[in-house]
Amino acid sequence: MILCLVPVYIFNFNFALKSPHVGTRDRLTSLDEGDAYNIPSLTELERMSTTELMEIYWKYVNRLQILCKDVIRVGSLDDGGKEICVDKPYRPKAPCIVYSFGINFKFDFDEAVVDMLGCDVFAFDPSMNKSTSKFSEHIWFYKWGLAGEDTVNNQGWQLKTLSTIRKELGHTNKTIDLLKIDVEGDEWHAIPQMISSGALDDVKQISMETHFLSKRPFSPKNWGSFPLPGHLQLSALKQLNDAGYRIFMRERNLGSHQQWPSLKGYITNVNEISLVRPMK
Repeated sequence: MILCLVPVYIFNFNFALKSPHVGTRDRLTSLDEGDAYNIPSLTELERMSTTELMEIYWKYVNRLQILCKDVIRVGSLDDGGKEICVDKPYRPKAPCIVYSFGINFKFDFDEAVVDMLGCDVFAFDPSMNKSTSKFSEHIWFYKWGLAGEDTVNNQGWQLKTLSTIRKELGHTNKTIDLLKIDVEGDEWHAIPQMISSGALDDVKQISMETHFLSKRPFSPKNWGSFPLPGHLQLSALKQLNDAGYRIFMRERNLGSHQQWPSLKGYITNVNEISLVRPMK
């Protein structure tokens, strides 16, 4: 198994760093030149096999697309912490706004954002047995989830679109410095609405956990309240790319993996990606 995995990991990392340029400016340096990898159109994705979809996903989330020279870990080194770009002009500076979706009773990321960056944090999680309230001087908690429509799911959780949440919190015309998304598969349902509504237009960077084409570990249940087929999940990633977001860091969740259909090996189907929209 190990002999199958290592070449795949090393190939993707080297492929991501083929750019002949080294970042020497405040602006981020694109790594898309030459061997840029693009997700096909939705029409093309619909015709592909599961194996082909997995190969596209794996290559895409493991390819760094832009160089951030200064990346910091915010929060726990375990699940819950996120990688943030603090190059100019992407570093959040007070007064700054951070949205944090997916808490699971762990506020270490949110507290670290306050301590390290001085931002106001708006934290969201409908699965917690906790009422909407002010958690601390700079952290507000809301018992809402993130989705592509305003609804209540079959577990009784209140889900809202990003555009609805921004409107209700009075943030429609304010910059969101950082958007953390850890919503157990519902990221695919939420992303297209974020883009079409313009809710991402002034979001500087995104740190997101992706859940691809699989069921939850040791469970018959699919990820998310709105399980989508692989071609629609990849289409959501393509829409993020088309909106200008580029991956500067990625991380694999080794606790969630599945067998690669065409190889005697495994890939992680839960992966972290951190993205920025390059400043012009």
